Amino acid sequence: MAAGLAERLAAETVQLGSAAGRVLAESVCADRDMPGNPLSRWDGFALASADCEAASPGNPLILPVARGEIVAGKIPEKARSGTCIRIMTGGVLPAGMDAVVPFEDVTPAERSVIFTGPLRPGAGVIQPGSEARRKDILLREGDVLTPSRIALAAAAGRKLLRVVRRPRVAILATGDELRESGRGDESVSIFCSNTHLLASLVRVSGGQPVELPVAPDDPGVIYSRLEKVEADLVITTGGMGRGSKDFISEVWKRLGLEIRFNGLNIIPGKGSALATGNGSIFLGLPGNPGAVRIIYEEIGAPAIRSFLGLNFPSDFALEALAMRSMQKMEGFYRALDGSLEMRESFCAFSPGRTESTRRPNVISALRKEPAYALLPPGNSPVTEGERVLVKIPDLALPSWAILISGNAPNKHVV
Repeated sequence: MAAGLAERLAAETVQLGSAAGRVLAESVCADRDMPGNPLSRWDGFALASADCEAASPGNPLILPVARGEIVAGKIPEKARSGTCIRIMTGGVLPAGMDAVVPFEDVTPAERSVIFTGPLRPGAGVIQPGSEARRKDILLREGDVLTPSRIALAAAAGRKLLRVVRRPRVAILATGDELRESGRGDESVSIFCSNTHLLASLVRVSGGQPVELPVAPDDPGVIYSRLEKVEADLVITTGGMGRGSKDFISEVWKRLGLEIRFNGLNIIPGKGSALATGNGSIFLGLPGNPGAVRIIYEEIGAPAIRSFLGLNFPSDFALEALAMRSMQKMEGFYRALDGSLEMRESFCAFSPGRTESTRRPNVISALRKEPAYALLPPGNSPVTEGERVLVKIPDLALPSWAILISGNAPNKHVV
């Protein structure tokens, strides 16, 4: 659908401090072995393991402690053979020393340390390149920059990152009854919630919303709103039926768009449509916010993820156990609102309305839990305890990145 029509957008450069939630347009590689020198794992004494290989409780070894102390961030002078030296966590081992023993594991004496056993080479030492080798891929192109990944880029010495441009998503709510929030108090008016709903969903999906003023059910006004809009994706709500006040299809024809589909086999939202033209993808949604939220998650959000060039699957869903039976629909996918609860060893989904309940109005739709189960077409019901796919449109892109992406492969750039 829309995801297949959306191609990855161009890259731009951002400061590390403003990269949270962005998608990498390049891989980040280690420019050197990390760490570059052998480091102490703990506070203790550094020494040459060969000096104490014959030490035992019956034959203890006494090593004099060299003057000074090694701290992190400085390169020490070469150590004298047959001595040990105090070293702090993260300190670089002097040349000629290959082991560190913690303070609490040895017996101190006056200006010397008593060793009662041997140490293997490398004991207590973080070896060069043990965390990453030069040219190892630390972050991959298409990764979402979570706080931990930003810290990793910083650890690799990066101050700037190449990221994919955020897709611009224009949002237009239509309807004679709609008023901007805080304007009008007529009992027949409805404060427009869809613009704010979609703008927030676009932001958490990684896009940049462009909120257009609410349009009445007037094809001329709707056309003027959309004629010169500059966006990668244009989403309208309302005007998708076949009544005398439904004008989206007419406006699309005036704009010269190519209709890609008109109607979906999903309830709610079966009246949705998609078109392309003028360098944009146009997605027409019904006016009900419950349907808006679901069709956005099924069609709009995957398009944004394609624009961003993410490197993990576009279908963001969790597997949960149904806590009550749910009836499927012949010939249609069915989305049922409900609550998602984390139990001891599984996710539990409880549908929030009975089978006989009609689609809720604006307020009741938005008071529902933000999760929904998507049931495939069929005659048989989903039984209690059966596994279902559950989606959460409100969940932000970095959260999904943490939930479903695996560890980056340890590869080299050649």
